[in-house]
Amino acid sequence: MDTRAIREFIRLGRLPFLLSGFIPFTAGALLAFLLGARFAPAQFVFGYAAMAAAHLSVHYSNDYFDADADRFVETTAISGGSGVLPAHPDLKPAAFGAAVALMAVSVLIGCAFVTVYAYPVIFLVFGIAGNLLGWFYTAPPIALAYHKLGEIANMITFGLLMPGAGYFVAAGTLDMAFFAFAVPLCLYGLVFIVSVEIPDREGDIAGGKPTLVVRKGRVFGFGLIAVAASLATAALVVSALTGAFFPVDFRPVALISLIPLGIALLGFLHRSPERAPALRYATANIAGYFLFQGLVTLYFIFAALSA
Repeated sequence: MDTRAIREFIRLGRLPFLLSGFIPFTAGALLAFLLGARFAPAQFVFGYAAMAAAHLSVHYSNDYFDADADRFVETTAISGGSGVLPAHPDLKPAAFGAAVALMAVSVLIGCAFVTVYAYPVIFLVFGIAGNLLGWFYTAPPIALAYHKLGEIANMITFGLLMPGAGYFVAAGTLDMAFFAFAVPLCLYGLVFIVSVEIPDREGDIAGGKPTLVVRKGRVFGFGLIAVAASLATAALVVSALTGAFFPVDFRPVALISLIPLGIALLGFLHRSPERAPALRYATANIAGYFLFQGLVTLYFIFAALSA
């Protein structure tokens, strides 16, 4: 590869979006720690390395299998893929090879983790399931995103798999406390994916990708985002009031959830079927999603240091 090709190949990986997996993974691990789990930083890094390789693999495989559809999509800061392969189709073999290699690396790291820390094999199954879900998000014959299942896949990925992997790495198991935490996270996963779909509606129609926003429209999408954010806040308020995560005080988490909720409600009030105004509020929803995730993680860090 020449310098240009290497630069574009790296851009294919969309490295900043690894934060969308790292933050919930970290939050899951910290919650387990606050609930009594004991683990070393090396264990955290080791476990995340397996998930990071899987996550990065998804970026390459999604762009590879979405290359034809992405020809009709205008890339934005939050959607449309990297935009590399439609402009540089010569990089498609490299993207495919990177996706497969990174999946293999993820599984190998998972095997090593299970061996070193004597974890149950179910952890490895968890990691393999994550790899397969990411691969078949766009890969045929399953191609979840092309068979009206893309939203559910994203809710599972960002609500269960990534935070669940962090919790599992720290605690060695998944218990009812984690699944209670996963409920609002799955709802935020829905906020995330529908917001990403909003700018791409016309391109996804042309590319034959039947997302929820393609089928129902942008106005419906903003309504669904507002409902999902409202339910997530309600779930966190219930957890805070009932002390479901004792000794962790969830009142600050419920308070932080008002940020994405407020943004979602603002987007609903200004909902528009037109792309330009809709893009502004979809981008705000993504910012609210990351702000919530980041602030909750920082709160967990503060709580852990204060314990």
